[in-house]
Amino acid sequence: MNAVSHVIEVSVENFQTEVAEKSRQIPVLLEFYADTAETSQQLAPVLRRLAGEYQGKFLLARVDIQQNQQLAQQLGVRTVPTIKIIFQGQMIETLEGSIEESQLRLVLDNVTMSPVERVRDQLDIFLADGDRNSAIEMLQQIIEDEPKNYVLHTELCDLLILEERADEAKQILASLPPDCEGIDKPTNRLGFLDAAASLAPVAELISRLDGDSENFQLRFDLATRFVAADQIEQALEQLLDLLRKDREWQDQLARKTMIKLFGLLGKGNELATTYRRKMFTLLH
Repeated sequence: MNAVSHVIEVSVENFQTEVAEKSRQIPVLLEFYADTAETSQQLAPVLRRLAGEYQGKFLLARVDIQQNQQLAQQLGVRTVPTIKIIFQGQMIETLEGSIEESQLRLVLDNVTMSPVERVRDQLDIFLADGDRNSAIEMLQQIIEDEPKNYVLHTELCDLLILEERADEAKQILASLPPDCEGIDKPTNRLGFLDAAASLAPVAELISRLDGDSENFQLRFDLATRFVAADQIEQALEQLLDLLRKDREWQDQLARKTMIKLFGLLGKGNELATTYRRKMFTLLH
């Protein structure tokens, strides 16, 4: 990744335009350095690499204190390296001396996180605690302020479905653009619920499958029932077994259904990663 476009040299003359004004759009990381200082030499390549990795989510503004002693003094720089982060015209963080990359990443992740990412982060905390109701309430409150943020609407719909409030979810989905981001997730979940409604209970399906293990439709029905009960791993296991027995059954329905379930689990989910790897190994 090319970091050059995200790195600038700063002096008193261009501080206002390159730092103060640009910080109103993106965070600016001010790096006060001295070429003669070993700690500066060690930190500089790390910062350049991070500037490239974050792809413009922050601007790295480098200040040579030997050439800009007045600026360093005005900003209270006492040692090198010193990092000051400015965002929306405000100084929000100062780091001095030896700085670990992990510490830098923590700070950068915090200041570069988008509003949607912040919501997602808080949602993950609620859901990890099994507190869907708090997650639903938070989304409802945010949507009042951001009614056009359709990603939040679709996330809300999915949680409502999981809380057996499918009618509310359907009403919201009907008001959304049919191609809006994230709509496949609640739509697919509703599809599984609708398909499961006419099927026998899980216990009966398992009993019938014990006596007829080669009945592919029965195995697929059991997987559908598991999805409706939010038992995704059990569903994936049934689909993987079906794929193992006959990958071409019903126009590769087992594979296509597993891909839908990966979407329900969400990007980066460990369970999705595990079963995606298992599916790939089986197919190749």
